[in-house]
Amino acid sequence: MRILSYESLWTGRKKGFFLTITANLIWGTTFVATGAGLRYINPYNLVFLRFATASLFIVAIAIVTRRMTLIAKDLRCASIWLLGGIYALGFVFQYVGQDFTNASDATLLANLAPTLVPLIAFMILKDSIGNVQKAATALGLAGLILIAAPKLSLGSGTVIGDLLLFGTSACYAVFMVLSKRYAAVSSVSAFAIMVSVGIFLAPVAIFLGGLNHTNLNIGLIGWSSVLYLGVPGSAIAVALYLKGLGSITASQSATLLLVQLLTGLFLAILILHEFPTPFEIAGAISTFAAVALSSVGIRGKDR
Repeated sequence: MRILSYESLWTGRKKGFFLTITANLIWGTTFVATGAGLRYINPYNLVFLRFATASLFIVAIAIVTRRMTLIAKDLRCASIWLLGGIYALGFVFQYVGQDFTNASDATLLANLAPTLVPLIAFMILKDSIGNVQKAATALGLAGLILIAAPKLSLGSGTVIGDLLLFGTSACYAVFMVLSKRYAAVSSVSAFAIMVSVGIFLAPVAIFLGGLNHTNLNIGLIGWSSVLYLGVPGSAIAVALYLKGLGSITASQSATLLLVQLLTGLFLAILILHEFPTPFEIAGAISTFAAVALSSVGIRGKDR
C-alpha cells in the first residue's frame, strides 16, 4: 500500500512539474510574440485584443462545460474586479514598456514579481520579511539598475520603458498578495479575472489606442500574434499552470519561473536578434539570482 501511495504521489508530482513547466514555456514565448505583434499594432490595442480573444475563448469553453454560471457568480464579487484592474494595469505597463525597449528587457523586468511579494506583503498584510527575502529584493533592484542605467545615454524613452516593465512586476506582486488575501486562487476565479481584464482594457484601447474597425487591418502576422497571445498564451497557459500548481509546492513553482526567463531570452536572441550587452548580461544574472533566492524564501514558508 505504501508503494502504491508513493508511486501515486510521484506520478502526481511529475504531472504537476510537466504542466507547470509547459505553462512557463508558453509564457516565455509570449514576450517574443508581443514583440512581433507590436510591429503591426500599438500596445494598447494589442493588449486589449489579447485579453478579448482570451475572454471569448474562456466564455465559449465555459458554456460548453456548463461552468458559465460559476464564472458569472465570481464576476459579481468586487474583489474579482479589483484584482482584474490591478492585473490589467500591469499588462498595460508591460506592453507600453516593451514598445519602448525590447523583448529581452520585458522578459527580465516583468518577471521580478516573486522578489517583490515579501515587500508588498509587508506593506499590505504586515507580514514579516526574512533576510533571504530582503536579499532577493535587493538583487532584483540591482538587476533593474544594471539593465536600465546604461541606457540613460540613449535617451529617456528606453529607461522609461524599463521602469514601466518594473512597474509590471510591482502590479503582479500586489496581485499575488491580494489574490491570497481574497482567496481568489481557483481556476474559476482566475478565468473570471481574465474576463474582467478584457473589459477593463476595452476603454484603454478605444481612448488611448484609438481602436476602431479601420485600424484592425494588421495582417496575418499581427492577427497570428493576437490569437497566440490570447488562446495558448493566456487561457490555456493559465489552465495548465493552475492544474499543475495543485501537485507541487509554491517554492517549486517559483523556481520554475526560471524556465520562462530562459525561454524568453533565448527566443529574443534567436528570433528578434536582440543580443544582450555586458550590462544586460550582468542584469540578467542578478535577476536570475533574485528569482532563485526568492524561491528559497518561499520554501521556508512552505515548511
